[in-house]
This record gives sequence, structure tokens and C-alpha cells, in this order.
Amino acid sequence: MHPQFDRAAVVAWLLAHDKIEVPVGMPSASLAVVGAGRRTFCLDGPWLDLADDAEGEDVLSGWSTDADADELAALAAGEFGASLGRLTAPGTAPLAVLGDVRVIERFRSGSGGLRVTLAWPAMLRGTAEPAAGGVVRHGVPYVGPGEECVCQHHDCGGMVPAGSCAEHGRAVRPALEWHAGGGLRCTELHHSRAAAERAGAVPAWPVPPEVPTYI
Repeated sequence: MHPQFDRAAVVAWLLAHDKIEVPVGMPSASLAVVGAGRRTFCLDGPWLDLADDAEGEDVLSGWSTDADADELAALAAGEFGASLGRLTAPGTAPLAVLGDVRVIERFRSGSGGLRVTLAWPAMLRGTAEPAAGGVVRHGVPYVGPGEECVCQHHDCGGMVPAGSCAEHGRAVRPALEWHAGGGLRCTELHHSRAAAERAGAVPAWPVPPEVPTYI
């Protein structure tokens, strides 16, 4: 009876069809793109559609200058696309993407504005690290950690291997299933592991021994 539409999507459609002028003080998205180089871009009037399925794709669009659109396309033109060190957009926490960021559309409105659309596999999206940006990858071991493991463990069942760990360090290099920390796969594994722990199907993560720190 009374359908509701996302405000950012409505504004983007109205702008694209020359129904309104570009609003003053329009919200924007900031994205640090890493390819052959690194550059921070700004997209005005952003529209961000995050997939609920790890097999899907995330899509981001926004208004850009011609020069920025050309440079963004050049960074993403590599064999494996570009990565996002940090993406901040209205309505969502800072995100980062491990790779395969591509420019999939450049749309020129009748008034001359240029709208750029990017996409990337949803499974490569994770939570941006507060300081350096980027995504911390979690490795899920095929065999549970033993008493000698000193790696940093996460609720998803994954870990960030410590180089000195006797089980998962540089000297051993075990096979791990990797995923983006804080992403869809990470959340899925967290829920599955929590349910299994409540049912007693798997033991809780062992607390790794403290490693002395020398100053």
C-alpha cells in the first residue's frame, strides 16, 4: 500500500534523469583504492548495496569527476582488479575489500554529471582495520590447535598465525582456509561454531599461552 524506497537510491535516480540538481552538501563516500598505486577518491551521493550472500556481489555507485573516474578505472584495470584499503559511506561501518574491485559502469547524465559504479565479490569484503586500514585475513585450520599454539584466535574458528607458532608459524606453513575478517564468511562460521559449542560438538578455543614481550 505504501512502498518505501532508499533515499540514496531515489536521489541517484532523480539526478541521473535530470529531475533535480545536485544538492548542496550532498553526503559522500571516501574510498582508499589500492592497485598499481594507492589513491583516495570521493564519490558524491553514494549508493551502496551490500550482498547478504557470500556468493553475491557488492555494488557502490556515486558521482565523480572525469579525472578521478579515469584514474579509478586505471587502478582497477589490473589482472586482479584493485583492493579497497578503507571505504567509509553513510549508514555503514568502515569496510575494506581484499581485491577484485572493478569499474562496471560509467553513466553520463543529460546535465553532464558522471556517475561511476564499482563492484566486487561479497566474500572479499571485511571490516577495515582502525589504524592501517585493509582487512585482516583469518585462517581456519583443518586440524584444531594444540597446546603449543600461540596464534591469535577469533570467534569464527579462524586465527591470525603467529610466525613463531610451532603449529602454524612460518616454519610449518600449514594448509588453512582463508577468509576476510569481519566479513560474511567470518560471521557465518562464527554462528556455526557458537551453535556447535553450545551443543558440545566442538570444544571452545584454548587460551594460548602468554608470549613474553621484550622491550
